[in-house]
Amino acid sequence: MTTYKFAFITIKLVTLTTLSVLLSGCNLNEEEIKNDQPYYHLAQGIKLIQQDGYQVRRQYIGSVQVNQNASIGFELAGKVADIYIDAGEAVTQGTILATQDVQLLNIERKELQAQLRQNQADINLVINNLKRLRTLNSRGYASEQSIDELQARQKALTANRQRISASLNANQLRIEKSTLIAPFDGTISQRHVDRGEVIKAGSPAFTLLQQGGAEVKVGVPVKTLPQLKQQQEISITINKISYPARLITQGSDVNQITRTVQLRFALPANNTAVNGELAYLQLPQQYPQQGFWVPLSALTDTVRGLWTVYQLQPTDDPGLFQLEARNIKVLYSTATDAYITGALHAGNHILAVGTQRLVAGQLVRASLPGEILEVSKQ
Repeated sequence: MTTYKFAFITIKLVTLTTLSVLLSGCNLNEEEIKNDQPYYHLAQGIKLIQQDGYQVRRQYIGSVQVNQNASIGFELAGKVADIYIDAGEAVTQGTILATQDVQLLNIERKELQAQLRQNQADINLVINNLKRLRTLNSRGYASEQSIDELQARQKALTANRQRISASLNANQLRIEKSTLIAPFDGTISQRHVDRGEVIKAGSPAFTLLQQGGAEVKVGVPVKTLPQLKQQQEISITINKISYPARLITQGSDVNQITRTVQLRFALPANNTAVNGELAYLQLPQQYPQQGFWVPLSALTDTVRGLWTVYQLQPTDDPGLFQLEARNIKVLYSTATDAYITGALHAGNHILAVGTQRLVAGQLVRASLPGEILEVSKQ
C-alpha cells in the first residue's frame, strides 16, 4: 500500500512539471511573436535653409599708447642737486622736475663778468687816449701812426668784449639748462636718477607720459582694409570695457614680420586706459559663400578626414525615413554650429543628433515634416 502511494505521488509530480514546462513554452512563443514587430529609432532632424554667406568676427590685438612718451634728461653732464618730482606724480608744462649743481657755472660767470669790466676799462682808456692824440695831432705833436694804433686797439677790445658777452650768454644758458622742466602736461612714469648722482649729457632722468589723448595701435591684414573703411562705428575693448574708437590713420607699408598694416585709433577723452595695456579690435568679415548652418551634433567623421551628414530621405511608408550619407565641407565652425557646403539642397532634412548610434541606409522614425525643426544662422 505504501509503495502504491509513493508511485502515485511520483506520477503526479512528473505530470505537474510537464504541464509547467508546456505553459512556459507558450508564454515564450507569445513574447517572440510580439518582438517580431520591427523597431525604428526616433530621429530628430532639421530643415536646411540656404545662406548667401557667413560672417566671422575677427579679433586683432594691439596696445594703448599715449601721444607722447618722452624720456627727458639734462642736456649737460653734471651732478644732480635736487629732485622735486617722483614717479606717479602728475605735472604741468613748465614744472621744475630736478636741478643740477651750478657752483662751477656761477664761478665761471663771476670770472666772465670781471673780464667784461676789465675790458670796459681798457676801452675807456683807449677812447681817452684817442682824444688826447687827436688834440696833439692837430697841433703837430702826435703822429697819425699813434692814432691808428689806438684805433686798432679799440677795435680789438670791442671784439673781445663781444666774445666775453657771448661767453656770459652761454654760461647763463648752461645755468638755465641745469634746471629740468616738464615740456608738456603729463604723469611721471619712471624716475631714473637720484640726488647726488653724476650723470652724462643726454642720459634720461624721467619718463613722462602725456595726459589724455590716448591712442590704440593695432595691426590688421591688408585684406581687411577695404572693409574697415566701410565701418560706421568701431568698438575697441580694453580691460573688458568697450570704447567707441575713431580711425586716425592707417600705415602705408606692411610689417615684414607680422605681415600687417598698422592702424591708429583715437580713444574718447574719458577713457581709463593705461599706457601699454592690451586692446582688442573686433572686425566682422563677410565671406560670400553659399551654404547651410547646422549644429555640430549633425556632423560625423568618415575616412580620410572627410565629414558627413545623414539626410532624412522619405520612404513610401509615411513617418519612416531612410538615412543617406552626404559628404560635406566645413567652411567655418563655432562652439555649437558649423557652416557647411556639399551635396545638399535647400529644404532637405538632415539628422540633427545621435549620428553615433545610426548608420547610412537605416530606417528611422521622425516627426511629421511640418514638425521638423528649422535652424537659420545670420
